[in-house]
Amino acid sequence: MKNKFLFITVLSFLLIAAGVLSTIAMANANTVQVKAEVLNVRSGPGLAFDVTSQVRKDEILNVIDEENKWYKVRLSNGQSGYVASWLVKNVDVSASSNSLATVTSDGSLNVRSKPSTNAKILGSLKGGDQITVTSQSNGWTQIQYQGQTAWINSSYIKMQESATKESKNSLQTLTIRSNGTNIRSGPSRNNSTVEKADSGTVYNIDGVQGDWYQITTSSGQQGYVANWVVDVSNSKTKKAAKSKTTSLAEATIVIDPGHGGNDPGAKGKNGTIEKKATLKTAKAVAARLEQSGAKVILTRSRDEYISLKDRAKKAEKYNADAFVSIHFDSVEDASDSSVNGQTTYYYKNKDQSLAESINESLANNLSSKNRGTRSGDFYVLRENTQPSVLLELGYLSSTIDEQKMNSDGFHEEVANSIYEGLSNYFKN
Repeated sequence: MKNKFLFITVLSFLLIAAGVLSTIAMANANTVQVKAEVLNVRSGPGLAFDVTSQVRKDEILNVIDEENKWYKVRLSNGQSGYVASWLVKNVDVSASSNSLATVTSDGSLNVRSKPSTNAKILGSLKGGDQITVTSQSNGWTQIQYQGQTAWINSSYIKMQESATKESKNSLQTLTIRSNGTNIRSGPSRNNSTVEKADSGTVYNIDGVQGDWYQITTSSGQQGYVANWVVDVSNSKTKKAAKSKTTSLAEATIVIDPGHGGNDPGAKGKNGTIEKKATLKTAKAVAARLEQSGAKVILTRSRDEYISLKDRAKKAEKYNADAFVSIHFDSVEDASDSSVNGQTTYYYKNKDQSLAESINESLANNLSSKNRGTRSGDFYVLRENTQPSVLLELGYLSSTIDEQKMNSDGFHEEVANSIYEGLSNYFKN
């Protein structure tokens, strides 16, 4: 009996130790390589979740997060999903990093839109050019090229050694991408945060340790920032340009459920209140976008009043790639139920393409009348610093529209339409 108890105790200790070691390994992983011949990518961290795609042996995956011994990874097509940690191995070259490399080609090196010799040529590089590497997979290297994601043949580049081995004159500046970015006391996510930096903050790079840049903080102390959360400039004086978002999985989207609190909005003949309908729809949209890997922020998540100014400011605060305000329309004459359908509004000319992309998807997926895109002088559009649109998804004064907007199928159709519209917008 005593031996049995001892065996169980030792076994329990070993299991706990294995779990701790696994957690530590996962916390330190930035990039993994597929070990299995074919590996399923799932919609969530567990075998019960649906398989959304598959990856092949030796493929390099960028680790975004980890949960329950599953890695959340970004795939080469920009989508994200979960893979089992025990079917991949950690690698040294980080697919999520902004590592530096030098072109070694004697002639010109083609820059392509996809990792294939048949893909469209976007331009070319010459020997000696310095490039920013964001991932490597199957003999191809993904780079930042003229504000967009592009690919080159890995055979014609050389990854640079750690900047701590280079002369100080060869180092660049870096620019923080997102508000609240952690500057840590050491080159690891396990180190304490010494300060937080906002989007657009520029630092000189003092050195590099692994996937971390060494910098001097605003208070004068030494700090480290992860290389996958910054953009690097080729100049000591020039601010690094933010990389153009080319996929929804990389985007930050603010979804704005109209009205709320003491501002109920319009009311339908059958009792539908706009503030409740917009919140329910917005939550469905947010859930769909989060499935794609996008970072989603709701201006309100419950029935509360949020000022128009604060709604627009939230998009600026999070440096959003798109702001989508959700509403339901109504006509002054409540007895006129003939007016129905959805309309997409924009204010600034630069946001017209965003409006047209979302509206096209709404027109294709919703059975209700599509009233097209229009210029609208709404505060949340006019005073917004980020790309923004306002959607009127139906008329509460229309019994036809009111019936549709209260169905679960409607919320799903709207969510899929906005997902599709944003996906196409970022691709183009």
